[in-house]
Amino acid sequence: MKTPLRPWWLLLCGFVLTACAGPQGRAPGRYAQMVDSATSGCLRNPACATQVGEDAVLPWLSRAAARAGQAAAMLRVWEAAEVAHVERVLVECAKQANSDVNERLLGPGRRTTPEVCTEKVLDASGREVTRAMQLGETKHAAALECVQRVLGATDAGRFSVEPRYLKDATTGRTRWLEPEEVARWLQDGQFYLLAGSIVPDVVLHALGNPLKVQRVYDFKFPCPVTNPPSWSFYPPGHPFANSTQETAYRELLGRELTPRTVSPNVGVM
Repeated sequence: MKTPLRPWWLLLCGFVLTACAGPQGRAPGRYAQMVDSATSGCLRNPACATQVGEDAVLPWLSRAAARAGQAAAMLRVWEAAEVAHVERVLVECAKQANSDVNERLLGPGRRTTPEVCTEKVLDASGREVTRAMQLGETKHAAALECVQRVLGATDAGRFSVEPRYLKDATTGRTRWLEPEEVARWLQDGQFYLLAGSIVPDVVLHALGNPLKVQRVYDFKFPCPVTNPPSWSFYPPGHPFANSTQETAYRELLGRELTPRTVSPNVGVM
């Protein structure tokens, strides 16, 4: 029977424990030489000037371990149980936003009906819009704030709320646009730079890397709420004209992805 190979980290730990056995080990002379050499080296290196004696035996080891830990964290994927938890949070946020906004804008106990949804109202900027548009935008904002608050407390860096992606015209590759860059373009009136970009509501991705996408979700608040949720079509003149949001998301983020809708009555679809 072959002896199973030991994981590299067990061998490394055994080496470190042996090296750190100190004067009580079997080779005190060699240990002392290691300490002296490391200490002398650190005294000549300002970067580890605070490391002396035993702390300076293998100064690279802690740095290597830290880098390995960071790499492992960045490669970590969302497990099925974690995704299920996130989807429960999304549905609860959708339900809470739907209830709170209806009560605030329609009044206690009132629900959306076809008549309510077609009413004309003024939005925050004074434009005349349908009640359905007003409710949808307000509920979206409330749901996204809920997601940021709940998931941000436990999974910061592993998800993004309303990230913006754009296909680079030169390389053909998808870019993630930093919020500061987008804000600067908008402030300067350079709206054309955002043509063809997409903005999913919630994206689950690798730690610190919004381009390593694993799940994509969009909130939908049909009006009336009894209507089934559906993907919106892009208008004529848009780079994705006559295509749905789902199609655009898959085009830029990966055809293997299955973007999901989240609504208060149906949940995740």
